[in-house]
Amino acid sequence: MKFLIGTYTDQTGSAGIYTLKEGLDGALTVAAHGTIWLRNPSYLIEHPSLPLVYAVSEIGEAPGGQVAVLRRDDQGDYVLWQVIASGGLDPCHLSLSPNGRTLLISHYSSGSVSVQGLTQHGSFGDVQTLISHASRYAAAQAAGRGRHPRQAAAHVHSATFLDDQQFVVCDLGTDEVLLYELESAQTLRSVLRMCWTLPAGAGPRHVAVSMARFYVVAELSNEVFVLAIDAARKPMILSRLSCLPDQAGGLSEAAEIALDPQFPALWVSNRGQDALVRIPFSGDDLLPLRAWTSVGAHPRHFWLSTLWLLIAAKDDDVVLAMRRDEQGLPDVQSAQRIRIPSPVFILPLAQGDIETS
Repeated sequence: MKFLIGTYTDQTGSAGIYTLKEGLDGALTVAAHGTIWLRNPSYLIEHPSLPLVYAVSEIGEAPGGQVAVLRRDDQGDYVLWQVIASGGLDPCHLSLSPNGRTLLISHYSSGSVSVQGLTQHGSFGDVQTLISHASRYAAAQAAGRGRHPRQAAAHVHSATFLDDQQFVVCDLGTDEVLLYELESAQTLRSVLRMCWTLPAGAGPRHVAVSMARFYVVAELSNEVFVLAIDAARKPMILSRLSCLPDQAGGLSEAAEIALDPQFPALWVSNRGQDALVRIPFSGDDLLPLRAWTSVGAHPRHFWLSTLWLLIAAKDDDVVLAMRRDEQGLPDVQSAQRIRIPSPVFILPLAQGDIETS
């Protein structure tokens, strides 16, 4: 199995995107010649059918962020192919339509989503449209939301495709989760279909989707919300639960959420309390969580399969790799620590299979 690791490069000594390879002994090591320079490549995504990877370049100052596409060469390594302007400040999340023809680029500081067309070969097309949440933020403030110190503007943290037309947007600045639909594959114009308004100060960040349920992690309130659409096509908030293992206080900000591929459970990373938590669910009910705290400082993104769990511990400059036992629980004591400066994203590549080791 091979992984690409996204990092922050500003004032960290990072060389950009690193490659992890699995050896014959099952250990992961940093490839000597697999580093790709890109400034602040904090989020990556693989094309569903082509040997391509897209990466943001998270830049917050003028002229703005960028998005790059990497192409696999004859040796199996990835190299830069194209780089274009992302359309805003601090691009922080990407999502590809299942057909591989449209790329969503979320901008934290601009509070916007770029809808970027792709050619049949996966290169960037000529059409890019923009969804701005500036007016939504003004309305949120008028309604009493957006008052948290981290909510000084609209902050789109993610936009996630459900199918080739529909996608869900989480706006940390407006406390909204919104359902959009592409009106046309040619013009890439989008229309808003639905909006879930979370409690003021929640700060929705990312979403995991399963069986017509949207599991949203809220960064500022450190909660998980279960959202759905009722029979009358109205938005519903079915349940909510704190994702903090310790309610004693202190700053903590939830980061990533993922569905367990083997059990009915969610996983969430918390920065501040520096914990990874597993939240089982039964139907629409979220059950008491279980936490692991020996996961490194500032655990950001993580990836889990039926046998493996990898965690990007940003402030410890390590990626932790550990096995999962028969109950799906991580063996933290035997974790392998792989040194990489400021890691924040883990992308497993489709080539190879870590499950066979």
